[in-house]
Amino acid sequence: MKLRLHNYPFVYIFLIITSIILLYRIPIAILFSTFGLSEYIADSVDSIIKNFIIITGLCLLIKQQEIPLKLHSFSTKNMLYYLPLLFYILIFSGGFKDFLQFKFSCVDFQTLSSYTLKYLSSAFVEEFLFRGFILGLLLYNFSKNKSGILKSIIIAGLAFGLMHIINLWTIEGQTIKGIFNQVYASTCFGVMYGATYLKTRNIIILGLIHFASNFFASINELLLLDEAIQTTISANKSLINIILSEIFRIIIFGIPLLIGLWLVYTIDEKDLKQFFSKNVP
Repeated sequence: MKLRLHNYPFVYIFLIITSIILLYRIPIAILFSTFGLSEYIADSVDSIIKNFIIITGLCLLIKQQEIPLKLHSFSTKNMLYYLPLLFYILIFSGGFKDFLQFKFSCVDFQTLSSYTLKYLSSAFVEEFLFRGFILGLLLYNFSKNKSGILKSIIIAGLAFGLMHIINLWTIEGQTIKGIFNQVYASTCFGVMYGATYLKTRNIIILGLIHFASNFFASINELLLLDEAIQTTISANKSLINIILSEIFRIIIFGIPLLIGLWLVYTIDEKDLKQFFSKNVP
């Protein structure tokens, strides 16, 4: 008898996320260090292997449970839905500016390759987990109307945001304030990504856009940054500048939430039929 996840979506979402977190905690990077790899490359290879294991497992689970998953449905009209995602990457993320100023001559090819593969595979883990598995499971479970769609997208987006809480323990130097900002921004983006996925039905392009965002935003991890300088810069900010900065952050990263909600409003019966149809890729 085949186990059906659709009857207990929240239980299985919790179990899948917990299993993934536990998998990431297994320190197989120690094994790669014994082969003479640098600590950074060993950690990257660790992540890459785990990411491919997770992606494979999610694809098998999605197929076994008959959860709707759309890999590549291309339409010229749908390209317009990717513009807000690209706009935020290029203008507001700050990562693209860091990328343009980054001196790639300072990084060897092996390190850059491991960095690229790590963030490419990580982006597709998040897309297959939160848009493919979680959103698909919720949409399959809830009634296929505007209310059910909105509920599914918000829950999947919130799960995507809350997942970033683990950065407090897994990434050195994180603060409660920084994690809160990550959760807020990721939740808003999660809603926009989820709604964009329903409108475009192309998780591959979303994964590539997600990869570009992470690649640009994290490029400075390849350099040894002076923590003392960063601390001094943060300490010199006045209270009013900090308040204005947080207000600006709330507004800027709240816009993707509004875009996502607007996209949900525009979803019609044709979109739903194409998404749930087994004949459309």
